[in-house]
Amino acid sequence: MAKPPMISTAKELYRAAVAMHEMTRLAAPHLKPRGDDQPAVYLGYYFNLGFAVELYLKAFLRDATGEDVLKYGHDLDALLKAALAKGFAFQELAMADLVKIIGPEHRKLKFRYAEGATNFTYINQLDLVEVVLTACSDGMAHLR
Repeated sequence: MAKPPMISTAKELYRAAVAMHEMTRLAAPHLKPRGDDQPAVYLGYYFNLGFAVELYLKAFLRDATGEDVLKYGHDLDALLKAALAKGFAFQELAMADLVKIIGPEHRKLKFRYAEGATNFTYINQLDLVEVVLTACSDGMAHLR
């Protein structure tokens, strides 16, 4: 049985991305340096980060093309490639680095279920995450 098409608008996807983005801001100050014992908020940070990236990219594609972005699932790499092909230009090199780091784990929903949580890839420059997400938010401000 085929999945029904996504009915979320670009604006709805954008608003959901902003919500996930805001959750990363709440969690970020509680993360510890690599090698230190991480609080449980660590999982929430990466979970929300993955979905913020996914939803910003889906909002961009939905807005730019009107296509049903459900077909990409949780594949950040495929989403980024499609968005770049349609003119995505919000910190695209840093976004590509971020997708490379969290994409494989996000695609398999490992952050959701904490599967292998002790082996997650750690992002050393958390300030750059905020730069990337803010560039997406500001770049798509017309969807507010």
